[in-house]
Amino acid sequence: MGPRQRRRELAEAAQSAGLGALVRIHRGHGAGAVVAGLGLVVAIGSVPTAIAVLIMRSEAVTTWQWPLLLWSALAGLAFLAGHVGPVSGGRRWVGVAHGGLVTWQRGSVRTAKWAEAGGLPADGVCCAGDLRAAIERRAAVGTWTRRRLTGLTVTVLATAAATWFTAVPIAAHVLLGERPLKVAQLARMCEGGRSFGRTAAYEGAAPHPAVVFTTAGFGGYEPVSDDEVATVQLVGCAVLIGEGPAIKSCDYEGGYHRETYQGRYLVEVYEAQTARHVGSFRIDGPGPDQLEAKCAPSILVPESGDVQSDRAHTDPDEGTYRTHLAPFVDGPPR
Repeated sequence: MGPRQRRRELAEAAQSAGLGALVRIHRGHGAGAVVAGLGLVVAIGSVPTAIAVLIMRSEAVTTWQWPLLLWSALAGLAFLAGHVGPVSGGRRWVGVAHGGLVTWQRGSVRTAKWAEAGGLPADGVCCAGDLRAAIERRAAVGTWTRRRLTGLTVTVLATAAATWFTAVPIAAHVLLGERPLKVAQLARMCEGGRSFGRTAAYEGAAPHPAVVFTTAGFGGYEPVSDDEVATVQLVGCAVLIGEGPAIKSCDYEGGYHRETYQGRYLVEVYEAQTARHVGSFRIDGPGPDQLEAKCAPSILVPESGDVQSDRAHTDPDEGTYRTHLAPFVDGPPR
């Protein structure tokens, strides 16, 4: 039976019983095992969901909204199951007329004047507080009460918040690509990782912000803050391809020995949004004429202590990177 036909039957029953015009109808809620189970899952799941979101946010996971989206979907499903889902024994509808109540359930209609309505159940329906108030006052409570407006407002705001803060970011992630949260996340492109579809495109007028990482994921040149990470257009990946003259030779306690040479690197430049190869250049770290041959007082060694000697290479400084990146950053897109 459709809503119009059911309302018509309730109105006709009210008129036949001398209760007057129908003012409002309260829809019955579901209270079966499915609704109870979903409600329990939502209640218990709120704690692990919050923990998962906090951990993913602290680790700068770009899709930290997923646990919150799944929890919101379960909460919405529980809400819908109770309001519009099937009800064991049939859904109950309570019509409020000027002179009393009309109850419809599984095709059976019962009427009761206000003097007889005190013993009728008022729970298990939408806006049960308004129905209880009508029974206590022995007078119909209007459709748009403050209680109902408050409930609808909370429901609409909760749905809008869940959509905006969870569904929209996930949809954008799926359709448009990832949006980095920190500059360091761009380093994955130098380790064979995916590009970031929601960074700025390498186009238009200069400047074209760029960062450089080593293939091990360490930052070599990061002039952009995390707040501006989405403006990065180019990612450079520096690979050690050789070494220049020796700079210093240092011995440490325990038989450890380290020799430092001038590092020589090849930097491959990619567009952050598409991973398209843009160009490359060679660059050197500081040489013997730029660094003192002074040994550091201590070095880090593996806990196993297996490495007794190693070779270190100097890294280019920011000024050197800036000079070599100038054609990419300040010139027209390639």
